[in-house]
Amino acid sequence: MKNLLLIPIIFLSACSSTDRHLLALRATPVGRPVGSSGLRTEDQLKEYRFGRYVDARDPLVMHEGHPVYRVETTAHWDLRPNDKSSLPRRELVQSPSVSANDAVVAEVNKQRAATQAFTEQTATLNQRLNELGQAVAQTKEVAEQNLALKRDVAALRQQLDAVEAKLPAQKPVLSPSPSPNDTW
Repeated sequence: MKNLLLIPIIFLSACSSTDRHLLALRATPVGRPVGSSGLRTEDQLKEYRFGRYVDARDPLVMHEGHPVYRVETTAHWDLRPNDKSSLPRRELVQSPSVSANDAVVAEVNKQRAATQAFTEQTATLNQRLNELGQAVAQTKEVAEQNLALKRDVAALRQQLDAVEAKLPAQKPVLSPSPSPNDTW
């Protein structure tokens, strides 16, 4: 039994090592960067277009028409870099034609003019809205003043009616009738 207790102690001591492992440093690149234009060939892709078809593996599946791309030749190292005939010709991107540039410039100028006109119209509209806001504020003030005047007139009428009610009832004085000798 004592021997069995010594076995875990031996394994535990084997796991603790005193040697520290040094980290390996990354290698620094030596040389200059090189473009792969003359060193590797490109993949040769070919496009095949299919219409609708029924899947050969499952007759319940129909595929809609779509293109399928196949790698005809994979990329590989060009072992004859001086022989340009073995390299596939790269398609050059042609600069857009002058007429296309002119059309784009004309469209940009047209959009600028439209934007400027829109900005001017917006400024004019904002100015008119401010003027209308001021007119509405003035109209509101006039309406409040009219309402106050109507209240004052109503109050004065009530006071006048009260004063007239306090006065003794007098007979109205008839104005003398004109005599026939009066000439006007």
